[in-house]
Amino acid sequence: MNIPVKGFEDKKIYVWIEAVTGYFSASKKWALETGKDDSSFWNAQTKSYYLHGKDNIPFHTVIWPAILLGAGIEGAPTHIVSNEYITVEKKKLSTSKNWAVWVPDIIERYHPDSIRYFLTINAPEERDCDFSWREFIYSHNSELLGAYGNFVNRSLKFIEKYYDGSIPNGVIDDSWKNEIEQLYRKVGTLIEEAHFKRAIETIFSFVRTANKYFDQRKPWIQIKESQVDCNNTLTTCIYFIANLAQVLQPFLPFSSEKVAQVLCLPQLVWAPIHAPEGTLNQIVRYLRELILTEYKRNLSFSLLSPNRYSIQVENLFHQTFFT
Repeated sequence: MNIPVKGFEDKKIYVWIEAVTGYFSASKKWALETGKDDSSFWNAQTKSYYLHGKDNIPFHTVIWPAILLGAGIEGAPTHIVSNEYITVEKKKLSTSKNWAVWVPDIIERYHPDSIRYFLTINAPEERDCDFSWREFIYSHNSELLGAYGNFVNRSLKFIEKYYDGSIPNGVIDDSWKNEIEQLYRKVGTLIEEAHFKRAIETIFSFVRTANKYFDQRKPWIQIKESQVDCNNTLTTCIYFIANLAQVLQPFLPFSSEKVAQVLCLPQLVWAPIHAPEGTLNQIVRYLRELILTEYKRNLSFSLLSPNRYSIQVENLFHQTFFT
């Protein structure tokens, strides 16, 4: 491709034109095969996200917009999401040398949410990064298990032990409601801007805040000295868990679904939610629907009587070891 700029006529740009025009032709093929209209993809109001490696930036920021302008087609890229490079144990990936992380193998060995979390929190969004098996195990045990899983586990186990499996009817301080509302706004904005790493970092910052709240409130003491204060503490913790399940759903869909089942939450939405009062005692109707023998199952249940059950939450995530 010649450069139509005076003084640079002898310069050329080499690009696979058909590669980027495939975005347009693919949408036309989709519309033809499905009988649907693809005009929403190609107009001035279209918000589009192009995800690729950093070596494709020139083709998506210069070549493709130029082609669209030259053809009189609206809908130029609005969000260019370019990741840096990733290595494995400080070495360049090579499938021919069998130096890679194979998807079937890692899925067979580890929980999918553990994989999703590590690849998101360590994504090469702003600089090159490295996949380390030791860091993968450490991330799982310290964050998923040690922070998020621990908070869910300790809260639900406390309710099982002291509240006979029923969510207490306490009061949630307005300041915490405001915190949760801000969490949705912050994380939602970061996701829309394709800052996924910062989004999950923001969520886990609140997870640590939630654990700190549990420690500072000391419900194991409150239950002996002030039932009202203890009710408020556990109600607030359940409020945290329900909303964490929702904001984490784009990143950790499997564990979020399990939390939603335990709390009998309706369909997950992007807005603050309260767990229905007393829902833990109603989980018995879901027992037959849950596959309790799934690989590395996270929740186990013991049916005690038709109207009473014990929820045994070992952890959303099990400890993983490096071998």
